[in-house]
Amino acid sequence: MKRLVLSLACLAWFVACDDESANYDWNDGATLSVKLTNGKFTDDRDGQKYSVVQVNGQLWMAENLRYADSSKTPNLKGNMWCHEDDGDCEIYGPLYSWTAAMNLESKYNSSLATYTYDYTYGVHGICPENWRLPTVDDWQNLAQYLMFTNGGDPIGADMKAVEGWEDEDNIPKALNRSGFAALPAGRRNSEGGFMSAGKYAFFWSSAQVDAATSSGWTLRYDNAHLDNGNYYKDHGMSVRCILAMSTASAKIEGNVDSSYLDNIPFDYGQMEIDGKSYKTIKIGTQNWMAENAAVKTDDSWCYNDDEKNCDKYGRLYSFEAAQTVCPEGWRLPTKSDFQTIYGAVGFGSSLRSRDGWTDKGSRGTNYMGFNAMPAGGRESGDFFDVTYSSYMWGSDKSVLWLRYYDEKISIEEKDAKNAFSVRCIEE
Repeated sequence: MKRLVLSLACLAWFVACDDESANYDWNDGATLSVKLTNGKFTDDRDGQKYSVVQVNGQLWMAENLRYADSSKTPNLKGNMWCHEDDGDCEIYGPLYSWTAAMNLESKYNSSLATYTYDYTYGVHGICPENWRLPTVDDWQNLAQYLMFTNGGDPIGADMKAVEGWEDEDNIPKALNRSGFAALPAGRRNSEGGFMSAGKYAFFWSSAQVDAATSSGWTLRYDNAHLDNGNYYKDHGMSVRCILAMSTASAKIEGNVDSSYLDNIPFDYGQMEIDGKSYKTIKIGTQNWMAENAAVKTDDSWCYNDDEKNCDKYGRLYSFEAAQTVCPEGWRLPTKSDFQTIYGAVGFGSSLRSRDGWTDKGSRGTNYMGFNAMPAGGRESGDFFDVTYSSYMWGSDKSVLWLRYYDEKISIEEKDAKNAFSVRCIEE
């Protein structure tokens, strides 16, 4: 094992280096394992169970830490609080001082802390074994990933739990598309007062800034952003733990929680083709049909000529027939339109429906409500790829292709004799 004393502030990037320090341990070749049951991790210290989600190769607890045993962890005593001192921390979890979160003596609330930082595992703090407090980098990476995948929307809405937040005019509603499920637990201020629950969520990182402050992250009811700030160490704030290694390095037994995907409150609109209503969904600047067209035309077919497949997947249209489907005010998408939605969501699973795809690959997340169904296609009288692929015609013979086995969003030109699905886009 190698040991070196480094400045924690140097690691944090966003502050200048000074004399605050941590003892750094390198554990070359180290690994860890974690067991999940029905998407939940059990803290052996007190039996509390926490939903766990995966975001960009990291496992995050999707609930605030609720550990509160000050007899086993003396540094918690006098440094954690229930909101408004009501004695009930079950909803929001305790609000911890930074030193409590780090499992340090309270004297470091007003002085520079020196402690051991494991270069492989990070700062364990009061998190369960094999879990740690998130670093500044962890929070930044989370934010950057969500910005890349959420269609250009502010990421705060994607991080907030669907219920519990106060509404504010002109602010996007909470969607929890990331599964992070941030609760508005408020904050305990240094002088002993509390900021409102229902309006604010404050989370600690492991990075101190100076003798009196440390880095934290904030979600608010009156904006849709994730903001970074420096907060007094003796503030009471929430704690989220992150697995101490990436999913590529750790041994994961069981599956993460994906139930939140079924509860995303999509803001669907509606349009009609020949008297039949179809859902629509806005993704960035575009407004798409969120269902495959099913209007009957010449040179269109149900998969395997079975009407039940038309009800489930919509019809498959020749390129010529596809150009006749969209109603006034709507049109077939162009290659550029496909490229725009690709850039907005990044991953194929974000567009794929939750159901209908073969179990040989990963389920779609339908993160954006696009609900792409694996309708397959038809060529020279033969049907192919139902439950395996989704093909959608563009106006220039380009085709948007999603498949079960990877995250790619392919845009390819296909022969006009093929028959594929149609999704119209609003002009």
